[in-house]
Amino acid sequence: MIGKRIFALAPLQLAQALVGFGAVAAFTRLMTADEFGRYALALSISMFAHTMVFTWAEAAAYRFFAAAKAERRLSDHFATLLVIALALGAAALLLTGGLLFVLDARADIIAISVFAACAAIFRFITRMTRETERAALAIGRYAAAETAYLAIGFAAGVALLTTLHLGAAAPFAGLMVAGLVVFAVDAPRILARARGGAPSVARIGAYAGYGAPLALAIAVDLGVQTAARFLIAHQAGPAALGAYAAAFGLARPLDLIFMWAGAALTPLLLIAYEKDGAEGVRAEAARVFTPMVALALPATIGLALTAQPLAHLLIGHTLSDQAAAVLPWLAVAGLFSGLNLYYWSEAFQLSRRTGLRALVMFAPGAMQLTLTFLLAPHFGALGGAIAAAAASVSAACLLALVGRQLLPLPLPLSLLSRVTAAASIMAGAVSMLPPDALVQRVLLGCGAYALGAWLLDIGEARAWTQTLARRFGSRWSQPALVEKL
Repeated sequence: MIGKRIFALAPLQLAQALVGFGAVAAFTRLMTADEFGRYALALSISMFAHTMVFTWAEAAAYRFFAAAKAERRLSDHFATLLVIALALGAAALLLTGGLLFVLDARADIIAISVFAACAAIFRFITRMTRETERAALAIGRYAAAETAYLAIGFAAGVALLTTLHLGAAAPFAGLMVAGLVVFAVDAPRILARARGGAPSVARIGAYAGYGAPLALAIAVDLGVQTAARFLIAHQAGPAALGAYAAAFGLARPLDLIFMWAGAALTPLLLIAYEKDGAEGVRAEAARVFTPMVALALPATIGLALTAQPLAHLLIGHTLSDQAAAVLPWLAVAGLFSGLNLYYWSEAFQLSRRTGLRALVMFAPGAMQLTLTFLLAPHFGALGGAIAAAAASVSAACLLALVGRQLLPLPLPLSLLSRVTAAASIMAGAVSMLPPDALVQRVLLGCGAYALGAWLLDIGEARAWTQTLARRFGSRWSQPALVEKL
């Protein structure tokens, strides 16, 4: 069942990887280095604003779906979510317009802000639907809708950038178009599920009580990342920020791995917690941790080993050299940040102590900003990346230690040692090839790691191969197929 859920998300992960790399390749070439730096900064600000305004309701749509279904109050649940969506959407538009008026912003800032605000509102409404599908384990529908959003948003963004020359505002305009299209598909289903339901102030309070601390916890991290980007731009210039953002985009596969495993598997932790409490979660958590680390750790090492040819292939020549130096550090940061968000944070979310998680994140956040302030003037984008890596490692240690007091999650040391050994085999094989042989390094690395995973039986790899061999053999041994041959 776990394998089926993971494979159901494969098209989405492929689309996210293609769009992620495609965005870096296209936007670093179609924008100037300064424009791309401004776009990266605007993206961080918009993500932070989205988290502060909308994420608490998205989290509540996921967390309270099972309870509302058990109580047979799903229509009330969705009616309440609709009221929240209308109120927050109106508030976001008014707040954006008021800030632009007070600040007397330039035309390009106005364009970015308006498109970003509209994109965020449509994204928020569709995200509540996606979180509902994830809670209901409707993984196929979730993956199809998210894939469509990504593909339409990227295609529209590139088209608007090349035809209307909107500059840094074009990607946000593309996301607005994608959100509108997906919203048109989702809206009838949302309205149908809310029909006959009664919005409840008490429900809004309960949803806010759970979701607001969680949103604050995420916002702390995003706020730190946004502030760090401001520091890099201020201390080293927009071009350095552009290199940092481009390398951050190349490290995107790590985020995709964790999103993939998180979307497919963390709902199982919620079900186990509701059914069997802490003991049920502990047994299920080891199964969730296995694909995360078995995929993310070799991917981290692989990104570090292919940083130079990957950056020169996908990033414009004005930013590629800096981005290549930055990528290994951001890969380390991505590995630990993914474990923090999609694994260690589950102890706080399941126990509904999301406010404590926000407090825990202040210490590593302060560390990252301090190190960025000290290192960026001397090392530019590289200094910011080193700061991000150090902060993510310290955050992982803090979340794991504090989370154990709430809900002990396992750290399978045997699995970690086997994955490390298989990744070491991969690194040794890749290191024998020339540094610029990107395709050969990727193919050899994947093959070497797969061999190491099979030899060390990571994630029951031997049982998987035996099952596949039996199925393949049975198909070829069918009488009808034999007669055709």
